[in-house]
Amino acid sequence: MEIGSIFEIDPAVVREGGEPETLHLAQVEKYGKAHHCYTASGREAIGLALASLEREKPDIPKRCLMPAYMCDSVFLPFQHRGWELIFYTVDRGLMSYGEELFRLALERDPGLIFIHPYYGTDTCREMRVHLKALRKSGILVMEDVTQSYYLDGAGRDADFVIGSLRKWYAVPDGGFVAADIPLAEDVLEAGETYAHDRLTPLTEKWNYLNDETFAGKPREERQAQKTAYLDRNRALERDLDRYTGIRRMSQISRSILSEIDEKAAAAKRAENYAYLYEKISGMRQLRPVLPKEGGEAPLYFPIYVRKHEDLQDFLRGQDIYAPILWPVGEENRSALVGDEDYIYRHMLALPVDQRYGIEEMDRIGGALLAYENRRVVGIRVDANKTIAMGHLMRCITIAREIQKKGLHVVFFTADEWPKETLAAAGMEQVCLHTKWDWMEEELPRLRELLERMGIGILLVDSYQVSVAYFEGLGERLKVVYLDDCFEGVYPVDLLINYNAYHTRFPYSERYGERTKLLLGTSYVPLREEFAQVADPALSKKERQSREDGFSVLLASGGGDITDALMGILEKAVGRAALKNVMFHVVVGAYYPRGDELEAFADAHANVRIYRPCEDVAGLMRECDAAASAAGTMLFELSAVQVPTVFFQTADNQRYDSEFFAAEERMLYAGDIRRNREACLTAVCEGIERILADEDLREWMQKKLSLVTDGMGARRIAEEIATL
Repeated sequence: MEIGSIFEIDPAVVREGGEPETLHLAQVEKYGKAHHCYTASGREAIGLALASLEREKPDIPKRCLMPAYMCDSVFLPFQHRGWELIFYTVDRGLMSYGEELFRLALERDPGLIFIHPYYGTDTCREMRVHLKALRKSGILVMEDVTQSYYLDGAGRDADFVIGSLRKWYAVPDGGFVAADIPLAEDVLEAGETYAHDRLTPLTEKWNYLNDETFAGKPREERQAQKTAYLDRNRALERDLDRYTGIRRMSQISRSILSEIDEKAAAAKRAENYAYLYEKISGMRQLRPVLPKEGGEAPLYFPIYVRKHEDLQDFLRGQDIYAPILWPVGEENRSALVGDEDYIYRHMLALPVDQRYGIEEMDRIGGALLAYENRRVVGIRVDANKTIAMGHLMRCITIAREIQKKGLHVVFFTADEWPKETLAAAGMEQVCLHTKWDWMEEELPRLRELLERMGIGILLVDSYQVSVAYFEGLGERLKVVYLDDCFEGVYPVDLLINYNAYHTRFPYSERYGERTKLLLGTSYVPLREEFAQVADPALSKKERQSREDGFSVLLASGGGDITDALMGILEKAVGRAALKNVMFHVVVGAYYPRGDELEAFADAHANVRIYRPCEDVAGLMRECDAAASAAGTMLFELSAVQVPTVFFQTADNQRYDSEFFAAEERMLYAGDIRRNREACLTAVCEGIERILADEDLREWMQKKLSLVTDGMGARRIAEEIATL
């Protein structure tokens, strides 16, 4: 059973039609305000409060003091109505203080102060005495109880109390505003259409979780059903962001809420919070944000964790969905400082709502304990102007599969070169600030980091290693080495050479029983998208040539260190046999002549540049042939079964060249470093031959289908996880 995410609604409780019911919710009426109104959402409740305020006090300064830790959706109604927002600070305990409010009030002359007690705790308590004085000076207060709906004492120092009910209960829409001044209810629009639209994904989720007719369906069909209702719900949330009107709560939600046992829901949330608090107390990797006794049936259980996205992914793998409240894009992160930046970077919200009980809290606690005790794998690899990107990319691929096994991964690099690539892949990086080509120098710092971070397994992918380097790592560490060259016999626990030429070397004889060996193309670490297309049926796939010509993919590694791409294109566009060929050019992250290639493509209609290429596997499937430098991409082309001509760019590719050239699996154009002109000419001739000979294409596809099934990274991860 899944825990968390959007509320599901049992279709049996839905009653449509009829007159809107008069709704009385004790938790809304407890504020003792003279006026109440139920809206379609919390942000629309804010909109109604602002419209009412502007009507009753037309001369009020449209400036609002707002806590710096807040959801963007709260800002929208203020922005729609032309209010200026001025932010005050929130500390790591989610507290704000009256002294700062006084200072800002004197400096900025606001008409309104917005406060927000977080997660069922009165984090505004230090401000409340000051709020009374500020209200006497004519400044109004709006209190948002969306995270603290059941909090006693909330709202007493506010002119408006607003909240979102759809965050608390299984309703398609719902928010409220309670106010001391008359509410401008005449501006309200009907909310039935929006509620009906949103009801669809919520009832679909209920069916997904509870209907036996869905339970027996294949996993892929169930996953497609889940993706569909989540996508629909996200689309409706985006519509809500764009909507500038104010709607009345629907009759559907009123009828559901009229049957809600609010006391039972509050008691269940409080029980879940207290129980989960005991389960996670004392953990090192995470800690509660608020004290155990502080909360009263909170919206979520907030925790701090070093990498909240990492824990979120870990929990998602166990069907536990914990939101980040609230995500901030990198474009806005520079505006955050101090404690607010810490909150946004490290907080995660655990579900404790009334749908769940002790059994589900045990599941969450067990998952967090597994995260606390999980093993950590380090990966030592480099990428720069000298080293090809292939080492880094294959390690990222393996890392993703390791993460699926519940292990955490940390990359160690000599310098900052790989930083952006690793960040884009969502990987944690530690820069050693050492020389990439003198690895023994880094040993003292690396050993210290491995010990401090609790890393028990280290995967090393570098040609700069030595026996002394591996011995210097220490005996307690499990070491894995990605070997391409057999240039030494190293004291490691697991050795991988996925190349077909591994048979040239006496691995078994030299390594003996101490080292487990993973040898051969069953261990080629291809990205997941290539595993998905590595199907034997693809060997029979017919690539139909279009009337306007063939499509050919060109690639030459992350940096194209031999400048092959421009050379191939300059020769190809002048050959009559290739004039109708569309060239799809994949440009790597470190290629220095990208702008020149773009200019070349602008001048030639049959050249298209991908800088970067977001879906290499998909692009390969669209191409009739390829020309590529030797390396991992040859295995990717094998998985997709693209007839290919290739060339050598480094000494360590010489054996790969023999394997792929054998039996014309691929056509070999030579070593571009030794005779550039001859190699470039051979590449163009090879493309022409492949495109002209359908029998050759079918032969190559058949041979390539036998090279790899694309599952190598998964197999490597399984072996690492059992070390």
